[in-house]
Amino acid sequence: MRPLASEYEKRLDHDWPAIIHYLGELIAIPSVRGTAAPHAPFGLGPRRVLEHALAISASLGLTPHTVADAVGWASLGGDDDAEYVGVLSHLDVVAGGSGWHYPPFQLTETPTRLFGRGILDNKGPIFTALWALHWLQEDGVALKRPLRVIFGTDEESGSADIPFYLAAQRPPIFGFTTDGMYPVVYGERGIVRYRITWPVSPNIDLGDRFAIAGDFSPAIIPDSAVITFPDGREEHSNGRKAPSNAPWLGDNVLDHLSAAAGDLPGAAGAFFQWYTAHFAGAVAGEHADIHFSDDASGTLQLSPYRMAWDGQALTLDISIRYPLSVTEQLVTDRLAGLLPAGASIRVSDRIPPLIQDPHSPFVQTLTDIYTENTGLDGTPVTSSGATYARSMPNIVAFGPSFPGQEGIAHKEDEWLNVADFRRMLVINYLAMRALADL
Repeated sequence: MRPLASEYEKRLDHDWPAIIHYLGELIAIPSVRGTAAPHAPFGLGPRRVLEHALAISASLGLTPHTVADAVGWASLGGDDDAEYVGVLSHLDVVAGGSGWHYPPFQLTETPTRLFGRGILDNKGPIFTALWALHWLQEDGVALKRPLRVIFGTDEESGSADIPFYLAAQRPPIFGFTTDGMYPVVYGERGIVRYRITWPVSPNIDLGDRFAIAGDFSPAIIPDSAVITFPDGREEHSNGRKAPSNAPWLGDNVLDHLSAAAGDLPGAAGAFFQWYTAHFAGAVAGEHADIHFSDDASGTLQLSPYRMAWDGQALTLDISIRYPLSVTEQLVTDRLAGLLPAGASIRVSDRIPPLIQDPHSPFVQTLTDIYTENTGLDGTPVTSSGATYARSMPNIVAFGPSFPGQEGIAHKEDEWLNVADFRRMLVINYLAMRALADL
């Protein structure tokens, strides 16, 4: 990768102690969604981190604002919302979880990496945008359009924060979110989550002891589960955790659980055998008649993430990210065709696909800045992620992960390379300045 210009390296070195200090304060706040409270629609953690980000903004001489205790922003170049450029991302994080070698809610700096929950997703990246805004203020740059760095607080739980913002403010004329990858992401796949319900015949009694438990979340490929059999015997299974948008990096514990339970009698055993036949180890839907692919967005991704038993039926929750050329209805119809009589499938959540014009002036501006400052191919790409670009008009994902970096967010020991953090700050500084003058 092309070295940063010496002028930026010197400026970063000068500011580094302050950058690490403020960033550490943000990482230290466990901003996981919690129970709504007065002035805290997504819980006290997200509210605290928003207040602190706005306090940091004010201490840097930027103008802080907030809407509905849900979204805040720091502005430069005026508060008129007619034609401003926005850089948007989130301060909420997923739970810390277990298995860390470093404290999850403490910024740890090594010679080459920064560790902490949110350092990549997405406190670290949005903080680089805030510091870039601070640099522009220091430079006294006369901006054609105002700039805003916008802090959300509910991206990890469904982006219920952005409607509050859009109810009170116009969307940016264009901008980007720092919550995807490089180069510019012009398209994001559709995401659909299903619940498959598999009734167990009344004459098959699994008893009061039968149970399934595990660390299940739609955000991850699960890595631990336990099944309690009718005789009280427990079978513990372990796999390898991975983000749900990179299932090939994980070892889904549901595959192991199903292999262990395939000998159960009647409909219960049939359920686990059916799962093994159609889903186990097939992260692209190879055995479920949904192995779709296209040149623009690649291959479908299949992520089973939860099994449960309620005394009447077994249920399976799966998440699918489908290529841009495929419709949700086609995926649904194919899966429904695999089910035996009596079983059912329903959509539990959906996020429609997003496509922006990869040739638009603002996308091309970001592309040029990325290419010039990395020496890498900046051709716009598509992704399987779900970012704020789907929730706010005129936004594309731009950073933070560089090519070849995947499967870092939502896991233990979440990290960001120090060199990448510094480069990202410079890229954001140049991008924000260029977009403001476009």
